[in-house]
Amino acid sequence: MSDKNNTLKTKKKQYKHLKKDDRIKIETLVSQVDENGKRLYSNKYIADYIGVHKSTIGRELKNRIKSKIYVRTGRVKNKPYNAIDAQNDYNFKRSMSRPECKLDKYPKMKKFILDKIKNDKWMPDAIIGYMNRHNYFNRNGFCKITTQAIYYDIRHKLIDVEIEEMRRMKYDPKYEYHETKDVSESKKEYSIEKRPKEIEERLVFGHFELDTVVGTSKGVHECLMTLTERKTRFEMIFKIKSKNSEEIVKKWNQIKDFMKVNFNKIFKSVTTDNGTEFSKFLDIMEGTKMDFYFCHPYCSGEKGTNERNNEIIRYFIPKGTLIETYSYEQINEITKWMNNYPRKSLDYKTPLEALLEEFNNKAVINKIYKLQEKINC
Repeated sequence: MSDKNNTLKTKKKQYKHLKKDDRIKIETLVSQVDENGKRLYSNKYIADYIGVHKSTIGRELKNRIKSKIYVRTGRVKNKPYNAIDAQNDYNFKRSMSRPECKLDKYPKMKKFILDKIKNDKWMPDAIIGYMNRHNYFNRNGFCKITTQAIYYDIRHKLIDVEIEEMRRMKYDPKYEYHETKDVSESKKEYSIEKRPKEIEERLVFGHFELDTVVGTSKGVHECLMTLTERKTRFEMIFKIKSKNSEEIVKKWNQIKDFMKVNFNKIFKSVTTDNGTEFSKFLDIMEGTKMDFYFCHPYCSGEKGTNERNNEIIRYFIPKGTLIETYSYEQINEITKWMNNYPRKSLDYKTPLEALLEEFNNKAVINKIYKLQEKINC
């Protein structure tokens, strides 16, 4: 078969930058000469030895051997190739080769993105998703941009945003995995293994995940009871006086009293972990049609939606901070922010927008929306 008719694509060598060790090898091989001063090793031989194309070696020698030196005879000759000088020259040029910040060409879009990051506490992915969903990229003063481009600008300080302002760039969380264990005998009837498929696949509204968030583990202090609806990711956060079963039951009774006949329309099931504060779950279920499910021990990821939202709460209320220092109004503002934050899992709709799509009954919507404010007062 002739080369012209050959349709098979040959894999080209992957382009790569020369490293310091490569340059030391080049210097060593280039300096080897015979008795007439002629090099023993050609560019092709050096290229094959290092694993690059011969033109790479040609460019390296041409670009780095530029300065002239005078010898005793008065003759001018090129300065010999030096690996250290070549590496320093490379490092300098690389430091100056950062691309221009795309946002500088579009000040209107830059102002919008900076405002969302610094004032609204949005992450780049949510900003890009929101802009795409609301057709911002077709407006004057805006252009197509990616999430990675914004992160790049932040890391290289091309825009006025500090890494400390980005909750996902500050640290790399380390997860500790545990072997899955069975739910205790007293709770086997309510094991997550018996949870219906419609809850698992988030097909129906009304199935919540429950947990508590503490400020500090030292002493008895106020904490938060968090509720996350699985389908819409709608969040509710309630302050309780301490992390115990009595306070949890008391708060649920307040919710039942406020919701009245609408309670069973909203709360169809609750999934939680095996914390002692949920030991009186039968008292929570009393007088309702609500189901209760427990995750396997040490498997909090089975209620991952709630855990993810608790991470967001930690952005506003860091670990070790007393919950008592936050007013009811501040807790309600955090909840409001979370319910108006675009989620990738919802195709960049907000939880509130997803909630409004679930009900045509304005009375029920108002009850849900006012629940947070009425209970936290």
